Amino acid sequence: MSRKTGRQIDPPAAETEARYASPPCYAGDFPGHFGEEAPSAEALRIERLNALLEAERAGAKVLAILRDELDARAPLRGLLERLQQDEGRNAVVLYKTIRRLGGVASHETGAFVHKTLAIDGLEARLHFLNKGQAWVVRKIDEVLPDMEDGEARAMLEAMRVSHVDNIAACEAALGSPPPR
Repeated sequence: MSRKTGRQIDPPAAETEARYASPPCYAGDFPGHFGEEAPSAEALRIERLNALLEAERAGAKVLAILRDELDARAPLRGLLERLQQDEGRNAVVLYKTIRRLGGVASHETGAFVHKTLAIDGLEARLHFLNKGQAWVVRKIDEVLPDMEDGEARAMLEAMRVSHVDNIAACEAALGSPPPR
């Protein structure tokens, strides 16, 4: 209020806004901040297994597409068929494992399909496929230390071996290391 006039003096708009402004709240990014329980170790394992499931499903789909683009007599077609069957088998086993462990299995397919098909040329796509196979190996390596279920552990170890073998087979068929 002004002493001379007795009228209310409104502060400039910038001062009002500054007084009431608050920084964005990132509390939702930290589980447990609002009193909800943080995800259990089992829930995190299921989440990781679902990420692998989605990747395997995407790998199987990509390999089926790449295989079907080849002539039936192309020597590479047999390799792609074998790799596609491995990916499909891994997806089925992951799905069943997630369910057996009491989790809800994802029905999604990873973005790997679109990323691979956006690349021009079969050779470049196969090099990218091998990067995806190596990603799966790394993710399995992250999951294994926390996997307490013996059957799931054995499945992941077998899946890891198949991916390492498939990477080597694909590199051999390509005849050259991937571009860096």
